[in-house]
Amino acid sequence: MTQKLGYLGVRIGLLPAILGCVAGLAACSPEASGPEPANPSASATPPTETAAGPESLETSAAAAGASGERLQQTMRYQAMGTDFEFTLYTGPGAESTAEIVRIADLAIASVRDLEEQISQWKPQSQTTYINRHAAEEPVRVSPEVFDLLQTCKTVYAETGGAFDVTVGPLVELWGFYKGEGHLPSDEELRGAVARVGLEKVTLNEGERTVAFSEKGMHLDFGGIGKGLALEVAAEVIRSYGVSSGILHGGTSSVLAIGAPPGEPGWTVRIRNPYNTNKYIDEVCLKDESLSTSASYEKWFELEGKKYCHIFDPRTGLPVEGMVSATAIVPSGTLSDALSTAFFVMGVEKTREYCREHPGVRAILVPHTGGELEPRRIGFDAP
Repeated sequence: MTQKLGYLGVRIGLLPAILGCVAGLAACSPEASGPEPANPSASATPPTETAAGPESLETSAAAAGASGERLQQTMRYQAMGTDFEFTLYTGPGAESTAEIVRIADLAIASVRDLEEQISQWKPQSQTTYINRHAAEEPVRVSPEVFDLLQTCKTVYAETGGAFDVTVGPLVELWGFYKGEGHLPSDEELRGAVARVGLEKVTLNEGERTVAFSEKGMHLDFGGIGKGLALEVAAEVIRSYGVSSGILHGGTSSVLAIGAPPGEPGWTVRIRNPYNTNKYIDEVCLKDESLSTSASYEKWFELEGKKYCHIFDPRTGLPVEGMVSATAIVPSGTLSDALSTAFFVMGVEKTREYCREHPGVRAILVPHTGGELEPRRIGFDAP
């Protein structure tokens, strides 16, 4: 989708089905050898939710009960400004999917509770209150928000500042909050960068408070929120004994619970952004999360040059030279944060990170001007 803004000479672009994560319903298959059509449920017009629950339910596996087969059902919801899709399997012998529907409803309720705490777009959220007052005095927050900020600080330090939730002033300056691209002056850029950096955020563990050292700082959990939401939902789902399912947060994050019955894992494919009927790579997930950050998700064009929505927080400039970055780790929170960081860091720095953090895998697609060539990092085999 594109929108022309003639008075700015700018084109704003958004590709809704970015990713990334296509089709979680297929089990991992070593025989798979060629591109397949994108999953219609992942790329169709986003469903809407009724007051009673998800707008549409899809059931497969006709046999149940005496046959011993496990039923599968997909539930779709909206939260955090995006679409969530939970596909769960019942336990053996279940005669209906009513219980997993109830569990999925509880899981999405936990996501919405999280949204009320961390969304900067919710007037009563803790994030909104922090952004308004933390430069004036320390702000006491909930244990959940404090833990999230500690995680953000850790990833910030380990990635050399490539992941930074204080990037809000830059997103605002470049016009992405309003959907109106803006090319800032050097002076504007310097002013925004001066208000960015998690080293300027003080966390007091004893008091559980947050403080900013600069006025005008602004937390934005957009680079970690969906992954955290999937992790929160998975915790609820697992607590009720569900051992097989796959959870999608929009089209950029996916979390696998176990594997489909009788299979080694879930196949997740990374779409070719220029031909959504093809994919550029695929991975098999079991009890892991995958997130993708991409330059083609949101961008604007000015005077023939495209500027993407992912910034290097250290320079304040949109990242160039990268098409997409995918992170695969057990934690949904970390996969979301690291996909953003890897996009900023590039291939070699990501390779260094994965060497230092066994169990983290990445797939980076640099912009070469030719055919897309994914670079696998941290995999046992190419």
